Amino acid sequence: MICSEMISRSGTSVSASALFATHLNAPSSSVLMVWSRDHQQLFIIVGKYNGDLLFFTPSRQHTKLENIFKSPLTTICFGKLRQSSDEIVAISAGGQIRSFDFPQTDAQNGELHKPLPLFEQLVQANICASYIGDIDGDGSSELLVLMTDRCVRTYRYVANHLAPLNKYEVPSHVYGFTLGTTISGLCYALLAERNENYMVKIDFSSNSCNILPQTLASNPLNRELMVPNQPIYLSLVGSLAARLLVINPESGTETILENPVGDFTCATTVNLQNMYVVMTLDIFGNLLIYGWNDHTACQAHLLAKTTVLPDADRITSVSGRNENEVLVCICTVYFKVAVYRIDLSCVLC
Repeated sequence: MICSEMISRSGTSVSASALFATHLNAPSSSVLMVWSRDHQQLFIIVGKYNGDLLFFTPSRQHTKLENIFKSPLTTICFGKLRQSSDEIVAISAGGQIRSFDFPQTDAQNGELHKPLPLFEQLVQANICASYIGDIDGDGSSELLVLMTDRCVRTYRYVANHLAPLNKYEVPSHVYGFTLGTTISGLCYALLAERNENYMVKIDFSSNSCNILPQTLASNPLNRELMVPNQPIYLSLVGSLAARLLVINPESGTETILENPVGDFTCATTVNLQNMYVVMTLDIFGNLLIYGWNDHTACQAHLLAKTTVLPDADRITSVSGRNENEVLVCICTVYFKVAVYRIDLSCVLC
């Protein structure tokens, strides 16, 4: 079933309060923002093309690990990589995986210590996106990676190493990679293919990979990012997109979301207490915020819009301390990093 009309609302203008800003001495190649295990400290983690890994806090504490990789640091994720506690996981273009503990603050001088290394392993090269979670519903965490050579791989930590589980090959190069969950909590991926009028759906619990023809009229050159109706991860892989489609694979519905500003360069998602939130950002700094709270119906719409730094090519987000607050971190092509606080209370009340 297709929603009969485009969901369109003008979007209320909201303010984006800057929490943190800095300027790097080299371009960023990946970024992740994450709360510490006790949810008391926010970390902004930036990977660079020269192999450095940087850690910042909003209070301007910082530390860095220099040249830990010989190739660009292409993706950062966090989770229970080794099934015990959350770790920060950095992965290079060459396939080197290194995990670290969260940095600790010196009680005497307030400086941020370098994070302790926890694990290291070499896997296949050309990884460009990653996620850690229980993707197949077996109660254990897996590492899921997208690769530039048209495949998705999964790994699980067993017997002191990451063991390969499954490999899914897709017909064409991927420009959009998203993860979502079903009503029963099972994880699946949606992959948008370059110059193709279909998407690929991977069901990790059943270990199946299927091509799903798009039911909406679409120009293959007009790229679309397919967003699960219960999203947990979004990534545009070195590409622009013109519009968002909210997909419900269980009911077969697709909802087009209004995009009043044009092509966007990056996208992110964050789940608030009663709302799924998706954000897109274009090169002019226009940040569009979409949301919906009923995953079974076509009620997604443009909630709000705001302006941040222009020329961004990377974005990450987390929920804030308050109920309707989101924190957004962007990196620009001019080596700038900025974190914003956005309060959505005025549009969610």
